[in-house]
Amino acid sequence: MGKKAMWAQTLVFIIFIAVFFVLNMLTPEKGFSERENRVLQTAPEFSLSSLFAGKFTSAYEDYITDQFVFRDGWITLKARSELLSGKQENNGVYLCDNETLIESFKNPDYDDIDFNIDAVNALTESSDVPIYFALIPSASEIWMEKLPDGAPSYSQKLVIDHAYSYTSARTVDIYSVLQQHSNEDIFYRTDHHWTTLGAYYGYAALMYEMGIEHLPLSSYIPKIVTDRFYGTTYSSSGFSWVSPDNITVYVEQGDVEITNYPQGSPQEGVLYDDSFLNVKDKYSYFYGGNTPLIEIDTGNVDAPSLLIIRDSYMDSLSPFLFPHFSDISILDLRYYKTSLKMYIEENNFDNILICYSVPNFVTDGDIFRVAG
Repeated sequence: MGKKAMWAQTLVFIIFIAVFFVLNMLTPEKGFSERENRVLQTAPEFSLSSLFAGKFTSAYEDYITDQFVFRDGWITLKARSELLSGKQENNGVYLCDNETLIESFKNPDYDDIDFNIDAVNALTESSDVPIYFALIPSASEIWMEKLPDGAPSYSQKLVIDHAYSYTSARTVDIYSVLQQHSNEDIFYRTDHHWTTLGAYYGYAALMYEMGIEHLPLSSYIPKIVTDRFYGTTYSSSGFSWVSPDNITVYVEQGDVEITNYPQGSPQEGVLYDDSFLNVKDKYSYFYGGNTPLIEIDTGNVDAPSLLIIRDSYMDSLSPFLFPHFSDISILDLRYYKTSLKMYIEENNFDNILICYSVPNFVTDGDIFRVAG
């Protein structure tokens, strides 16, 4: 290569860097990424202490990455490049048939699993009421055949079998019923949650274990509330060209009274919050999103009460429970920071359900609090 060609390449490179430097300087900061559904790093405040501690440089690197001009376009370009190179994965998400995005399940730490099961057992052994324990497999397990050949994904069935063999709680076999309906749309294509149809089958499995007759699927009239849902798997994948999901509901709120405790103080809640259908985070349509505690008065005076300790999979399952219980409390330990033991004693529940998806159960750092 001649000197002129080398100088020309150098000049092009310098111009490229200069152009993007200027563009980054002129482009206003974004506080939130709609596509990724997360808060972006803004310019960190400089101080000598943060500099010497390494916090400033780390935060500044995150700031440059998050605020880089045309960020969404670069993410999409990277995802397409991965496909062209023969990979069907980007950021741990696989692009499968029918534009289905599936996040692989990584090898779990069994010490963490046993630690959480010990907490479940501690509550079971100290309780005078039945404790039900349900683990929900995700799409990477039930739709494993959709993953590309050789895609690494640890068996969630092994985790469920291990947990159920170790616990003294009454276990709920959600795995089998989802396997029986694996050819149906029981998971979203762009999100890690199950669909409301998948949640219905989970409800049926729970009622079977509790000895309660569940309502048949034919008794509901499904209603599509949006056909523009892009979930969290889509947000992290970079596969921005896939088509959106539908969100369907089966249960109307009716006369059910819902009280929400977003900041510890009670306020009137709703089963479905229509305002979230107009934003990216459409899954928060159920109950208005993550909250520490939801209390539901179904109006069924002679029915038993139920406490649910859960993750967000329960948002779409819990409405199916309304005909079978009088009072239902839905508690999220990630946000509920007061005494769980005291709450249980004050409310004298007839049944307690601990229900998590397998990926959340093996990584959640708050489950130990069920031990009291």
